[in-house]
Amino acid sequence: MRGLFRIRKNILLPVLVAVSALASAEYNSAGIPDSAEIRRTVVDSWLTAPFSDLVHKKPEVRESEIGTFFQVRMEEESRKEFSVIIAPRSELSVQVQNGSSSGTDTMSVYLRGSCGSWILYRETSSGKPVRLVWQFNDDSDVYVQFRPQANKTFVDMLVFGSYAARSVPMGINFERLYTASFDDVRKWTSRTLPWNKVEYALNQYSDLLNVVSVVREKLSLMDYAEDAGYNENGQLYSIANDRPFSVPLTGDEETDRNVFIPDPERLTLCGAGFVKYIVDGIVEPYSGQGTKISDLKEQTVEFSALGKSGVASQDWNLTFTLDWCRNLAAAALSARSSRDYDFRTGGVDVTIEPFASDVVNGVITNSKGYITNTGYSAANLKSLLYVLAVTEPEWFYLAAIRQPVSGEKLKSELAFNNCAVIFPYFDKYGHFACAVFEMNKEYSLSEFMETYKNDYVHLERVKSSEFFYPR
Repeated sequence: MRGLFRIRKNILLPVLVAVSALASAEYNSAGIPDSAEIRRTVVDSWLTAPFSDLVHKKPEVRESEIGTFFQVRMEEESRKEFSVIIAPRSELSVQVQNGSSSGTDTMSVYLRGSCGSWILYRETSSGKPVRLVWQFNDDSDVYVQFRPQANKTFVDMLVFGSYAARSVPMGINFERLYTASFDDVRKWTSRTLPWNKVEYALNQYSDLLNVVSVVREKLSLMDYAEDAGYNENGQLYSIANDRPFSVPLTGDEETDRNVFIPDPERLTLCGAGFVKYIVDGIVEPYSGQGTKISDLKEQTVEFSALGKSGVASQDWNLTFTLDWCRNLAAAALSARSSRDYDFRTGGVDVTIEPFASDVVNGVITNSKGYITNTGYSAANLKSLLYVLAVTEPEWFYLAAIRQPVSGEKLKSELAFNNCAVIFPYFDKYGHFACAVFEMNKEYSLSEFMETYKNDYVHLERVKSSEFFYPR
């Protein structure tokens, strides 16, 4: 695990700390620290003991037979609920500085969200179990949760606030989980939980990360200009007119002084032109030229002529970036194959619905999932992209963003005007990460989701390539 901590050693300055997961672990097929051996020795003293016995009890550190250390402790969650936490040890690699001298130190911590943590929630008044959270992932927001109900046990699988599975019945008594190993749980739920959505393999993202690295290097060479992009031959063109790009001058020296003039030594791109530039870096090595602007503007959505959107679409293009991204993704697929695809035959639309429901502000709601020609709620992107990173490694996604349109005649109308490129992957520590690029800049996924939290995002899949050579 990794994190930020502020510490002091004598009069040392606060420092940035990198957390590395403890290498040793009780043997299991998942390779995560397993506290089953420890839990078998603390059933009476911790797991079933009344709150009054635990409230003043000091944390205990116990060592398994193979040398894995776990801490057992109690924490009060609220007036009505407390938890018993059994967490594996993690070592913090600490860089410290004292005056002119510096060095490295280590410290041990037992984080409740670390991979391998086992957390039993109980009622304060009765001591009855409420739920059990089992952290099996390096991201603490990806976990399984067990709940007792009458004489039955139900299990949920959550991914960043979305239910990959909810209220799945298990044929075991809840207390049996007190001493079960993770291999036991994995075996009991192998056919009922979607483990394939959450179990990733490292070292599958080399081509994708190469594309990200090249794009990052190019950002400093880019200037933003509305309507600017490069045609199939690398010439700067107007996307709207499909003609050479030019900046209109008024003839007034003072006014024209502030007009942007493209630098031929740099790249001049608008948002759509930027997305095209990235995809062309994959297309051109295979086909010998980039994508054609006219091809990318071909409409992919048909509106009823009598409907509100149909009437509005006669004067405004309501699906510009959706068409653009769909056609770009289809062009990338066609360039790497022996046949021509469009967005329908190529299957470039992302339409999966991996979640049954979501948790919003602590309340369970039905998942909206995919909406045809609209996409997904931007607020739910993180969990979706996590599943895509697991199930579709080496693919990245063109994001067409559907937002309300300003203007009196288009009041309450929605249109696809902006677009971005999203690269989901797992880093070398096993943590989920995303690189997001929009309008020649890079953003974090959280920044992107916050910007468009009330909007929808339609995703098109594009396979990354070791042959990525943008102009």
